[in-house]
Amino acid sequence: MSNHTLHGGAARLATSSSVVAATSRMGVALSGLVAQWLRGLTINAHERLALAHLWEHGPMTMSDLGSRIPLSRAAVTALTDRLEALEYVQRTPDAHDRRRTVLSLTPRPESLIDTMVGAWIEDIREVETQFSPDQIQAVVRWNDALREVSHKHAERLRTRADEELPRVDL
Repeated sequence: MSNHTLHGGAARLATSSSVVAATSRMGVALSGLVAQWLRGLTINAHERLALAHLWEHGPMTMSDLGSRIPLSRAAVTALTDRLEALEYVQRTPDAHDRRRTVLSLTPRPESLIDTMVGAWIEDIREVETQFSPDQIQAVVRWNDALREVSHKHAERLRTRADEELPRVDL
């Protein structure tokens, strides 16, 4: 991808609504921050996604987790093995079906995340004091709506076969 192409993409965003442009800039900034957190946790993006789903939705079977991340069954097993070796997740037999395994988070990732994220949270709380309660409520509504739209689009892409996804020709 040429530098001109990247600049052209930024130019398109600059001419779109200020909300779209600001959201895009926020996405880039958060992606950079998350990349550093991943580095600190010594995990990759798929492993982070697995932890995020377990954090958000609670314990689930490996099949349920596999339906939420774009990996094969074998890759989900390997990912789970690695997260278990890092002591980030634990496997327990399903109480209703002993043939199934349930994954859940251990306290370890939370304590590591708290260590890395604590200062960021303090800074966010400081920013929050600069806004009125109505403005904060609008931000919360915006973020919740953006989260739903993002989940919807991720699901659309997740349900497409690899050969149906747009690809860059090398």
